[in-house]
Amino acid sequence: MRLLSTLAALLPLASFATLWNVSVGGSTIGGTPPYYSPQNLTILAGDQVRWTNMSGTHNVKGTQALFPGNPQSFDSGNAQSGGWTYTFTFTIPGVYNYHCTQNGHAATQFGQITVQVNTGLAEVTEAGAEVMLYPTPTADQLIAKLGEATARELSIISLNGEVVMSQGALGAEVITLDVSALRPANYFLLITDRNGRVIAKPFAKQ
Repeated sequence: MRLLSTLAALLPLASFATLWNVSVGGSTIGGTPPYYSPQNLTILAGDQVRWTNMSGTHNVKGTQALFPGNPQSFDSGNAQSGGWTYTFTFTIPGVYNYHCTQNGHAATQFGQITVQVNTGLAEVTEAGAEVMLYPTPTADQLIAKLGEATARELSIISLNGEVVMSQGALGAEVITLDVSALRPANYFLLITDRNGRVIAKPFAKQ
């Protein structure tokens, strides 16, 4: 109950996913320059974004090859005309950049999506009570004793939803994380099990 209360107090809770719409259009040959509208979005993990082409020849490129800082890639493919749509579900919190790769379009046709933490409190299982983090606060190393939780992935997330560290857990029962590079602040360790359920545990970095 203490974990649930802490999460509820610090982070917003979304009970269902939202579909966000972005219009795509414009041209480098006179008239309206290439654009995405809205250019910037702030959404929750689990929300979808749908891009709809209104005019011209465009695409949506948010690959990690182009933007290494993106938590995951999204890509509508080659630029095309017509009334196409492209929808992507953002499941990992963080900041995503993207642009159109048609010749000359990226100068004005670029966007940013900030994906904030969706705590998914309904998915926090009783196994979370067995997960122990120590020491906290910590200056350099954080030890996660997972107990019976079968972890697939570990992520450290700041209170504004930015993923600052992630790694595979590989089924280990005790994992040591080097957090020495993190700035002093409060964070959450998100433990994703093999069924996609999430256990969230708060800790402090000195």
